[in-house]
Parts: sequence; structure tokens; C-alpha cells
Amino acid sequence: MTYLKLRQKIERQLAQLPPDRLSLVSDFLDSLQSQSTSVSQPPLRRLAPIKRGTKAIDLLKFAGTWQGDDLQECLKFVNETRSKSEF
Repeated sequence: MTYLKLRQKIERQLAQLPPDRLSLVSDFLDSLQSQSTSVSQPPLRRLAPIKRGTKAIDLLKFAGTWQGDDLQECLKFVNETRSKSEF
């Protein structure tokens, strides 16, 4: 979406908002402006890249034993909420 089209869309949306919602938009814009003028945050820490070509055995150093009595419940949750992988 071009800059002009985006501005026009926002103006149309603002024209349709009731006063209480417009107040929320104004507060949000104020917070955005204060963030950009405040002291800049330190840059994100760069992490080492994931090494490709490693084997599952390399992950064993991170493995532990399960502690707790909710293993079945956790597995059920994972099965219900995971999404299919796309490669």
C-alpha cells in the first residue's frame, strides 16, 4: 500500500470513529511519538546463528529428566495446539 493510500485509509477510518475511540487513537499516537523522542533503547543482542548439519545426539547435552506429574497433560496440550510445519 502506498503512503498516500495508507494516509487516505487512516483518514477515512478516523472520520468514522466515535469520540471515545478517537481519544484512544490520540493516546496511542502520543505514546508512539514519545517513544520516538525518548532515549533510544540499546540495540538487540545478536545471537550466534544456529549451526546446521548437527545431529540429534548434539541436543542430548540439553536433555534432562521430566519432573512433575503432568507429562500426559502437557503432551495433550502440544498435540492440540501445534501447527503443521511447512518446508
